[in-house]
Amino acid sequence: MTTQLTSNLLMVLIILASALDEPSQKNKDIIVAVQEMQRADYFTFVMLINMVKDEIPSNTTFLMPSDRMLSKASIPENKVMQFLSRHSMPSPLLFEDLKHLPSGTIIPTYQQDYKIRIYNKGRKRLYLNNIELVSPNICTAGTSFRCHGINGIMKAAMPRRATPATCSNATTPTAATEPPLAPPHAQPPPPLVGTPSTNLTISPAPVQFDDGPRKSGSSKLHSPGLFTTTVSCMIFSVMKLPI
Repeated sequence: MTTQLTSNLLMVLIILASALDEPSQKNKDIIVAVQEMQRADYFTFVMLINMVKDEIPSNTTFLMPSDRMLSKASIPENKVMQFLSRHSMPSPLLFEDLKHLPSGTIIPTYQQDYKIRIYNKGRKRLYLNNIELVSPNICTAGTSFRCHGINGIMKAAMPRRATPATCSNATTPTAATEPPLAPPHAQPPPPLVGTPSTNLTISPAPVQFDDGPRKSGSSKLHSPGLFTTTVSCMIFSVMKLPI
């Protein structure tokens, strides 16, 4: 009994040791794909893959910018997987598979919010988001990975600016809550313009002010007390005159 148990344990240890020494099928395929990329001079893209090799899923098609294109790109270390995800389609597709897709077909990438639209121009001319596929079928030896060379970089989608929509939506409420203007009668009236009708209306005003003193004087002369006083003074003056 003890001998049989010991034999079983030895067999389990041997199996585990061989499993650890032998790389998985995925690792084999990625190694083969990387070797094909290197032979086609896509060394910078290979360097990016090696940085996150364990995170790359199986059954992937890579779209590889050239070394010259990647030399102009700024890719932070913590954004490498995001960059590769925009350049990866979740299915191993050969060039012939892509050519059979109708022009305008949208294919997802491993970056959830990023899509690739295919434009088929005929005569082996294929564009992915307006970037031409220039080196088809670089990776073909393995079963899980395919790769093609492209002459551009898939740019990250810019966030949409919501400012114009906010302004247009806010226009109506702003106008509705705006306080009403002061009524016209609260403002001082503008000066009257000298029209014929206006002249006839305001011309008597000066005449009334000019006639005022004369009317007031005549009323004083016609008053009884003042008249009596005036007559008495005249009589007294006549009596003092010499004869």
